[in-house]
Amino acid sequence: MAKIGSFGDVVFEVSEKKTLTFTNFERKGSARWSDHEVLNYKPISEFMGPSLEEINFTILLKAELGTNPLKELERLRDMRDTGKVASLVIGEKPISQNQWSIQQLNESYKKIDSKGNVLSVEVNLTLKEYYTKKKNK
Repeated sequence: MAKIGSFGDVVFEVSEKKTLTFTNFERKGSARWSDHEVLNYKPISEFMGPSLEEINFTILLKAELGTNPLKELERLRDMRDTGKVASLVIGEKPISQNQWSIQQLNESYKKIDSKGNVLSVEVNLTLKEYYTKKKNK
């Protein structure tokens, strides 16, 4: 088995029995600025710090690749609906010292058989950085 990474209990992997990977990985962040109004002059800009980062990616859940699409969807929905935060790991290390939460989960059912079994679902995830200020000891 080749482990690609993980997000909480969701393990991205490629093996003879199971393939669960992601595509279209995008990470974005921005700076926070505040403009202070000054009478008869242009506003004065002040750098407030970095914003929380966001990550978007797509997961294809396919029964023929060894995953149970509905079971994996339920796991992701539970993480979203309970506010669970987790590390996002790519390779062997977390991509950030902070954890991430699911902000949005979009499901697109791609294949359903004649008995109503869901065989393939495309999931678009939006994660947001979960930051907790580190206290000095």
